[in-house]
Amino acid sequence: MLRSFFLLFLFCLCWAIASPVGLHAQAKVNFDSLKTAIDRYPVEDTVKARMLVNFANDIRRTDQAKGIAAADQAIAIAERLHQPMLVADAYVAKGLNLFNQRRQIDGITVVKQGLERYVGQQNNYWAAQTSQTIGELYRLIGQYDNAKEFYHKAEAGLKKTGDKKGLAMAYNLLAVACINLSENGDALTYLNESLVLNKSLNNIQGIVGNYNNYGFLYTNLSNYNKALEYYQESLALNEKIGEYKDLASVYNNLSGVYYRLNDFSKSLEYDHKALDFYQKNNLQMQIGGAYVNMATKYKEMGDFDKALEYNLKGKSILEPLHAQQFIAICISNIGATYIDMKDFIKAYPYQIEALQMFEAMKNNAEIARIKYNLAAIINQISEVELPNLGIVPENRKVLSETYALDCIKIAKESGSLYYAQEGEMLLSHIYEKDGDYINALTAFRHFVAMRDSVSGEDIRQQITRKEIQYEFDKKESTLKFEQQLTLEQLEQQKLLSIQRQQALQINEQSLALSNKEKDLQRLAYLKEKAEKQEKEQALNLAEKDKQLQDIQLGTLLQEKSLQLKKMVEKNALIGFLLACLSAVLLAFAAFYWWIRQRQAKKEAAAQAQFTRQLLEQVEDDRGRIAIDLHDSVSHDLLLLKQSIQKEIAGPEVGDKIDNIINGIRHISRNLHPVMLDKIGLGLSLETLCEQFMQHETMYVSHEIEYKNTLSKSAELQLFRIVQEGLTNALKYSKAEAVKVQIKHSDNALRLDIQDNGKGFEVEKALEGGKAFGLLSIIQRAKAIKGNAEIRSGAGGTTISVVVG
Repeated sequence: MLRSFFLLFLFCLCWAIASPVGLHAQAKVNFDSLKTAIDRYPVEDTVKARMLVNFANDIRRTDQAKGIAAADQAIAIAERLHQPMLVADAYVAKGLNLFNQRRQIDGITVVKQGLERYVGQQNNYWAAQTSQTIGELYRLIGQYDNAKEFYHKAEAGLKKTGDKKGLAMAYNLLAVACINLSENGDALTYLNESLVLNKSLNNIQGIVGNYNNYGFLYTNLSNYNKALEYYQESLALNEKIGEYKDLASVYNNLSGVYYRLNDFSKSLEYDHKALDFYQKNNLQMQIGGAYVNMATKYKEMGDFDKALEYNLKGKSILEPLHAQQFIAICISNIGATYIDMKDFIKAYPYQIEALQMFEAMKNNAEIARIKYNLAAIINQISEVELPNLGIVPENRKVLSETYALDCIKIAKESGSLYYAQEGEMLLSHIYEKDGDYINALTAFRHFVAMRDSVSGEDIRQQITRKEIQYEFDKKESTLKFEQQLTLEQLEQQKLLSIQRQQALQINEQSLALSNKEKDLQRLAYLKEKAEKQEKEQALNLAEKDKQLQDIQLGTLLQEKSLQLKKMVEKNALIGFLLACLSAVLLAFAAFYWWIRQRQAKKEAAAQAQFTRQLLEQVEDDRGRIAIDLHDSVSHDLLLLKQSIQKEIAGPEVGDKIDNIINGIRHISRNLHPVMLDKIGLGLSLETLCEQFMQHETMYVSHEIEYKNTLSKSAELQLFRIVQEGLTNALKYSKAEAVKVQIKHSDNALRLDIQDNGKGFEVEKALEGGKAFGLLSIIQRAKAIKGNAEIRSGAGGTTISVVVG
């Protein structure tokens, strides 16, 4: 029974970690860029709500708090816009974030709110998909009844939409839920429905999943021949189509069946195949699980050295991955191996360490098993060796009894009837060793009652298996598979399996008869001893009462001491785990910061390149317009002036046309400084300063020391910066004087434009979105690989640009 428990747990481990979910490589998402885009999007419309929903869905595996906040914001926007479908999407995204945040029930409740809105909108497709999602969430937390309910809802919705592939998946999931609920007849019916649909659609992956679940069903029903047939079919189909991602799970399933048949060599053969698959694909978590699985087989074969070696290999691989559940299993298995080797001194610390880990994880089934082991160790070890474990010999009975009673209580609560039964037997031995035959007899009677109850359940399961086999035989004509193995090989495997099963049944029957005879003998022996003890207790009742009070007081003090010791050890472990977690979080934060910086640099470079190209394009367009104005429009106006003067006397018309021509030339010069290419940046800037001083009510001084270090395009951008700065000083700051200064220092060029105007709030102006001139200065500076700084106050404004 203990061996079956280990196998089932490790079988489920390998099934889970070899699934497509475990092999899925998630795409990297630049969450910061997406969040920045959302923040910059100005309008709270359906587009922004959809962006928030997408962000919540993408980030739910890394930062659920941000995902929940984004989903709440999307819900608020969508409800204000009366978009029920978008509200439903946001509720589903929020619920999944809550579930991943370990608030499973809250998460499922919120996803249900999304489902209600899909149903209200009569959207059968999304209602079905969401129902299936809720079913999966319930399955993940072990609530198979609820999972089944929502799989049925998904089934009904998929029938309405006509989605046969989705319906086949729903039937398959219903079968898994029914298997976990021991509703084997319904499970077979759903699997048959799913297989028929998958075959009609030629959905190979779906058929492979069906075969695996058939094997799972028949393994639970102890019909190992049928289980082997289905797993072999699944294996052959995987190899035929070249789909290898499910191979490892099939190998593990085959290993589990052969293990149950006591064919350890065949079981290990498939374990090695699964291990090879994991190693080729560098799946570290699965490699560690495979080593632990194989260690269990070696232990059952009596090869304890191999069992220890493989458990230690698994532990060394799993520890860097922080897979606490599997590490704890590894440690407890090492302790169990030492128990089988009768080396209780080495076994004890491993069991204590595993107990602390499982108690932290609240895994009651494992806690019951380990407390049973600890009670057995303390009861078996000699008085001389007890101090080596930190146990006072006088406390042996109390401590072993406490562990055994805890084991029985927790096992009953968690449904682990095997350890509840074995715990009663162990408790009987503990009382007997201490000479307490009355309690030993009571505990043994509890053991016999529980064993008979379990035997009755076994009989009921055998009846169910026969019923399932009968139902299957009726439908088998519709479920014939293509044979991938030769008929001779298959028959040989069937014959070997039948022989092993028969041998197991004979051994079990013989063992049961032998155990019953031993139980009757033990019952008679304990009854005789108990009756004798009762007589002795009646003679010494008064003295026993006093001794009992003393013992109870001592027991309470010992329990208090043990509790304090456990608390100290537990706090130390928690502190260590928190330190490890902090280190991991710091490393992750550093890596995350590095990624953000790298991405920011890339985005800045791309933005600068875009700005530079945009400014160059704008200047090219300005130049073409300026040439057209100067060469074409001005020329046409001169011809018009000459024609009019011939026919109309008086200078007034000519003067007006001259004014128009001069205005056009002024606009042309502002659009594109033609003289910049001819006389250079230095003289062009001096000319620009003089023009502002001549035509405007503002004094402009300049100190320009330019050494022709910039490209023509860069000179043009610097010219535009000065032009914009002077214009801003004139229009907005009401400055009376402006100073323009260009100097070279430390291989860099520095431009300063300083005025004595009224000043303004720089950050407020930039955030207002209307300071196009200031933004133009900043962008032009970036385009020539420079940096612009704008400072303003009551004494005026200073614009500084450094290029170098």
